[in-house]
Amino acid sequence: MMPLFSAKMEYALRSILYLAQQPSGLPVQSRDIAEAEHIPGPYLDQILAVLKRAGLVRSIRGVGGGYELARSPAQITVGGILRAFSGSKSFEPSEALVKDSASTTTIQCIRDFQKRTSEAIWRLLDATTIQNLLEQKRLLDQAQSIAPYL
Repeated sequence: MMPLFSAKMEYALRSILYLAQQPSGLPVQSRDIAEAEHIPGPYLDQILAVLKRAGLVRSIRGVGGGYELARSPAQITVGGILRAFSGSKSFEPSEALVKDSASTTTIQCIRDFQKRTSEAIWRLLDATTIQNLLEQKRLLDQAQSIAPYL
C-alpha cells in the first residue's frame, strides 16, 4: 500500500495522540514523548515547533514544563494537523499533469478524478478528530488485552 502520510506527519499524529492520553494540566517533556513513541529527539523538536505554531500544542516553560494539547482532542482534526505541515497541497495533481498543456480528454479525465479523490480524502481527514483516533486505540488495546485468553 502506498503511504498516505510522510514520516513527519505520522510522528506528529503519534505525538498528538500521546499528549491526548496524558492527564490534563500535566505537561510532558519532548524527550518523554520521543522515548515513548520511538521518535528521534531533534526531529520531534522540529515537529512540536510546527504543531505549536499551528496552535495545536502549547509549551510550558520552567520546572515541570513541557508540552500539552492547546485544544481538546475533539477539536483537533487529522486534516488540521496535515495542513500544519503541508498546507492544502498534500493531494495535488502531479507536476507532470499540471505542466502538460495538452487539453486532451484523457488528461481532463485524470485531473477530474484526482480532484474528486483529493476532496474525498480531505473530507475524511477533516471529519476525523484525535478523539476518534483515541476511541479506536482504546478498542484495539482492549482487543489485544483479551486476545491471549481466547
